[in-house]
Amino acid sequence: MKRCLRIKVTGKIQGVFYRRFAQKNAEKLGIEGTIQNLEDGKSVLILACGNSEKLDDFIDTLYEGSSKSKVENVSAEPLRPKKDFRGVFRIIGANE
Repeated sequence: MKRCLRIKVTGKIQGVFYRRFAQKNAEKLGIEGTIQNLEDGKSVLILACGNSEKLDDFIDTLYEGSSKSKVENVSAEPLRPKKDFRGVFRIIGANE
């Protein structure tokens, strides 16, 4: 069953290739959506849709983080997407 989540990840995750890490793992798991840095300088917002089991696996990888990141918290809530992600996972904003 496909579901969508709004995920917020906080910690030392901006400027340490975390968005690229998340994108790579989302693509590997067949997750579509977006990821972007938030203005607070310490969190990212992820909109993700996919198979329920694969989304659970994706959240597990988000807790692990990239080699230079330090994840403090991952929170997720159900999402009703207002747009179609067209089967891809995109980074929004400047690349790390």
